[in-house]
Amino acid sequence: MEKGRKEIRIQVFRYQDEYSTNGWGRPIENPLNETKYLVRKSKNRAEKFRPSIKVLFGDKEQYYYVNIVNGINKANNEKGFLLVDNFRNDNEDNSGDILKDKLYPSALDAFHSGFGKLPEFVNSDFVSYLGNKKKKIREVQKIPRKIIRDFVNACNSSNEIDVLRNLADNIIFERRKNWQNIAKTEGIDELKTYLKSSDQQLCGKNFKIRSSWDFNLKTVTVGVKYFQISDDPKIKLIQKYEQIKLTLDNNKILSIVHNF
Repeated sequence: MEKGRKEIRIQVFRYQDEYSTNGWGRPIENPLNETKYLVRKSKNRAEKFRPSIKVLFGDKEQYYYVNIVNGINKANNEKGFLLVDNFRNDNEDNSGDILKDKLYPSALDAFHSGFGKLPEFVNSDFVSYLGNKKKKIREVQKIPRKIIRDFVNACNSSNEIDVLRNLADNIIFERRKNWQNIAKTEGIDELKTYLKSSDQQLCGKNFKIRSSWDFNLKTVTVGVKYFQISDDPKIKLIQKYEQIKLTLDNNKILSIVHNF
């Protein structure tokens, strides 16, 4: 009954006196043969079949829909199902253009065909998603990249004012060789003293920042390269590679770890 396929009815059949009348004084049909419906059978209607497909773009949920409507081949009155040319929206009102490539005998057949068309839309949307994600990442990284470039350039020119410009007052600096800590300063004053010492290895080396930047929350690691004068008279210059790890917050450098 819940699908409208059954009905409940009462059939009344009886003889009455030929002089019987209704409440208005009119003669009643005799014999009385009347059917009363308590529940009527509904017209046959196809159940709505509009499945949704969830696709994950990273941690973002993207939904696609296979919208299916009833169709008929007017040439032979064959009934079936058609696909709506809209896979990105839940087309509840069955509006929109219809794909007239085929009349499917069942809603399931229509779904299989529609599902096969989804990769075209998913791939296109995923390319757009990656493009937008890269734009957002570049925007977030824009200021930290500039601060780090300015710091490295200031180190190359040994300009103390520019070196200290974007450093926090409680800056922590560590110098490591083969990942072993060989020097450490805490605060601006100790770092100034280190930069003026003969042991400093941060300034005046003409660092070139390599193309690979590693962003991990507030910590950024960059590789640098430079040429060092060789002790071997046959070799004038040796290219060296080092690493600088910086932690930033509120556009200030909180710590620097220099590995060489």
